[in-house]
Amino acid sequence: MTQREKQIINLIKENPLITQEEIAETLNCARTSIAVHISNLMKKGVILGKKYIINEDPYILTIGGTNVDIQGKSYNSIVRYDSNPGSVTISFGGVGKNIAENIGKLGITSKLITALGDDIYGKDIKDYLQNQNLDISDSLFLKNQQTSMYVSILNDDNEMEMAVSSTDICKSITPEFLDTIRKKVTNAKLIVLDTNLEEETLRYVAFLRRKPNLILDTVSTKKALKVKDFIGRFHIIKPNRLEAEVLSDITIYGNDDLIRVGEHFLNKGVKKIFISLGPKGIFYMTEEKNGIIKIPRINTVSTTGAGDAFVAGISYGEYHDYDVERASKFGLGAALLTSLNEKTVSEHINVKNVENIIEEMEL
Repeated sequence: MTQREKQIINLIKENPLITQEEIAETLNCARTSIAVHISNLMKKGVILGKKYIINEDPYILTIGGTNVDIQGKSYNSIVRYDSNPGSVTISFGGVGKNIAENIGKLGITSKLITALGDDIYGKDIKDYLQNQNLDISDSLFLKNQQTSMYVSILNDDNEMEMAVSSTDICKSITPEFLDTIRKKVTNAKLIVLDTNLEEETLRYVAFLRRKPNLILDTVSTKKALKVKDFIGRFHIIKPNRLEAEVLSDITIYGNDDLIRVGEHFLNKGVKKIFISLGPKGIFYMTEEKNGIIKIPRINTVSTTGAGDAFVAGISYGEYHDYDVERASKFGLGAALLTSLNEKTVSEHINVKNVENIIEEMEL
């Protein structure tokens, strides 16, 4: 699709009743030129009929946070309350952004609704996301607001010791705002949400959709509590062990407890459960089957972003109707690829590479 054709499509999306004359006036070109472009778009199947119905590919919509990631890695064992020699890197991250970017790298049309400030980081992130072929046209770009920031500390084994996040700008993604782009939400094949969003926003989307197509990343124990009362509205959930305990009020000591937790969520209405067990692997469960996929020994560089890649992987699996075990393996493959480099989203993420690492690691 040419740049001019993209401009025409965007105008039609904003106003399906727009005329060729109005398009020509807006784009400062001849009406005959617009007629030719529209004719070409019809031949390509992008526009259906004379009423300018846009034929969009099925897409996954992610609604969540985008932030600046500042990561400090200690060269030696961390000494608390002291300055630790190490390295510091700055990159763009955020649970929602990472998931959406990974989904796009897996060849699926990926749309992201997020909130960015007008500071230097927000402008840089906007440019970056647009260069990743992510559709951020419905995101919020807010004046006099600071872009979210996430600071993490890794030990000398490349494991996260702690993190601090500032995500207040996510509060701007309100039910009232989403209601103005309701069709973008309801037309998505799948919706991925993270709990950096406000409870009222999560509840709005959870009760807006009636199809079983909501995927939830619970993010943290504190933020997971936002959805505890309506967890059954989500088709797929991906908590870690601690988040699963908080949501179910069941302490996990062993595999039997994992099954009890899974049954709790199934009884609430969840259809597929994926619980991250850290270095011990992934527990998955549906009404038909459950199991644990162990993580093979691998020389990790950074685990930051691996969980987001996993969610993108299971989203890819759901999009393509994978069963829960196959989806778990695909998600784990994406997570392992991500853990092999310092970037929160690996440049090596694609379907072929994920399938290759699944085979190599005998998942």
